[in-house]
Amino acid sequence: MKKYWHLFWHFRKVDFMRMMEYRTDFVFWLIVSLMWTAFNYFFFFLIFGTTESVAGWSHQELVIVLSFFTMIDALTWSVFYANMTQYTQSVFSGELSKYLLQPVSTIFLLTTQRMSYNNIPRFLIGLIVLVITAVKMDISVSMMELALIVVLFICGAVFIYSGWFILATLSLWVDKLQNINDIMPGFRRVYQIPRQVFTGVTALTFTFIFPLGLITSLPSEILTGKNPPVLLILYFIVATTCLALTARAFFKYSIKQYSSVGG
Repeated sequence: MKKYWHLFWHFRKVDFMRMMEYRTDFVFWLIVSLMWTAFNYFFFFLIFGTTESVAGWSHQELVIVLSFFTMIDALTWSVFYANMTQYTQSVFSGELSKYLLQPVSTIFLLTTQRMSYNNIPRFLIGLIVLVITAVKMDISVSMMELALIVVLFICGAVFIYSGWFILATLSLWVDKLQNINDIMPGFRRVYQIPRQVFTGVTALTFTFIFPLGLITSLPSEILTGKNPPVLLILYFIVATTCLALTARAFFKYSIKQYSSVGG
């Protein structure tokens, strides 16, 4: 475990040095990230500011959902996209062979090697707005509820990452599947809104079959005192665990198909 911890922070140092080498590029994308965050909140207030509630959620409660989404979205572009892109590129270039020969977990290398610092301020903005909104609403949560919120937030991140890893692993089966990393970001709008907005088939799909709708809704419901069903919380935790294990098993099976460049 100590070896993996050391490698993780070594990768962060390398990313930091890369960022300092291309500082202008970092500043540019930092500004773009902050602008997108500002636009998200602006259009949110513009659209939902004319109504008192949406699917039983008040205006301030929706801000909490948006804040959780902002933090998840920051991770999407800072960690998930960077590593999944590196993963698929290594398959197409044959560089994956180098990772397979290392005396550490290949999955660890593929999922932690890269990180962009551009979206860290975006994550902090989401967290700050979340805290400010909770204070304004005079929300009080117990340590147990706070711990559950953190666990569910982590589960949401793991769920997205695991699903994305499965899609990226398909590059081992299909040659030059260049657009595979655009699929998961396309689902971002699903967990930008509360799960109660969905009805019928979409509610079934995004709550139980592929529960993307629970990613931001569950921690938001606990924080706002909406008390989501315990079975739904357990289902999401179990679903996330199963998806993570499936991603690992699928990689272990798929790697047998890999034969470097030209394979």
